[in-house]
Amino acid sequence: MEKIYQSIEKLTGSEAKNFLMNMMIQLDLLKESEVVQNEMIEGLFHLYDEVLGVSKHQFVREYNSVHIVCGGAAAGTLRVGLGHENKVIGFPDFFAVGPIWKLHSDDGWKHRYRWLKDHLNIEMDYMEEEYEQRFMNTLEEIKAIPGNLPIVLWTAENADEQTGMRYILNLLSEKTNVVFLINSTTSYKELYDTEEYQYFCLHTGEVVPEKLKEIDAVKRIDPLTAEDRKKYVEEWAVLEETKEVLRIWENGKIASVSENYYDQLIIDSAQRLHNEQEQYEFMLSARIIGDVLGHLEERVSDSFLEYRLRTLIYNGVFDIKGVPKGMRYYRVKLK
Repeated sequence: MEKIYQSIEKLTGSEAKNFLMNMMIQLDLLKESEVVQNEMIEGLFHLYDEVLGVSKHQFVREYNSVHIVCGGAAAGTLRVGLGHENKVIGFPDFFAVGPIWKLHSDDGWKHRYRWLKDHLNIEMDYMEEEYEQRFMNTLEEIKAIPGNLPIVLWTAENADEQTGMRYILNLLSEKTNVVFLINSTTSYKELYDTEEYQYFCLHTGEVVPEKLKEIDAVKRIDPLTAEDRKKYVEEWAVLEETKEVLRIWENGKIASVSENYYDQLIIDSAQRLHNEQEQYEFMLSARIIGDVLGHLEERVSDSFLEYRLRTLIYNGVFDIKGVPKGMRYYRVKLK
């Protein structure tokens, strides 16, 4: 118990607030919902590890395997599905957006951080208070993976996870651990699609916990060969020489595209919504962004689309009412 008190005392203000908030959510769910109690207990195990383990970049208890996935939502789903005997590391970034030039270096990471901070409206001061610490903690967490544990790296048919997978394999290039690669999109299709029902799983976080557990059990068969790992690391070396700030998944490959790639879709969406109005008037920017997301087959962050909408405002394509400090704070209309 003394060890817990000491660990909590070392947390910063934002860390303590997030820890206590997550703890209260878990306890509230445990008290009021019908969710299986084992799932709630797993959430509490994760919070325990965050305080006692991640803050010190150590593995404080034994695991059967380590799973790495891009995004907090996907990581949370995996934790519930796999159980507390498996360590899950969620990389706190969205690799389809923002510069990745020389990301392995300190200069490259700072370049990415500055670009994200200067261009994207991310609420609750996340960039200023949490992003850097979470990113660096995750790098240290990956470094601390014991050499005897198998590593399962999750990806899917989207630019975020495909880019992140190559970056993470580069981080793992000095490790001798056995590494498995599971594509949640193709695995879901193979295991669950039928003639009557087909579902395109765009991102690992879209798969329910029980199915992720089944996919892991069925698809974790053959580890990546040395040649496969080398190929992906070489592909990362090419990617991190690019200067573009937007990537898409096209024909089974990562394509770096101009940042205005989605601009016409934003304009078309606004025009479609205007056509549905009785009178031509301003509409919330969030409505346009939500409409664009609903028509996209590629996974892109709403904050990036909001950045492009602001750019179109600055370029005279839209009129604006309100202050563009977040998508719910201002309204726009096409000129």
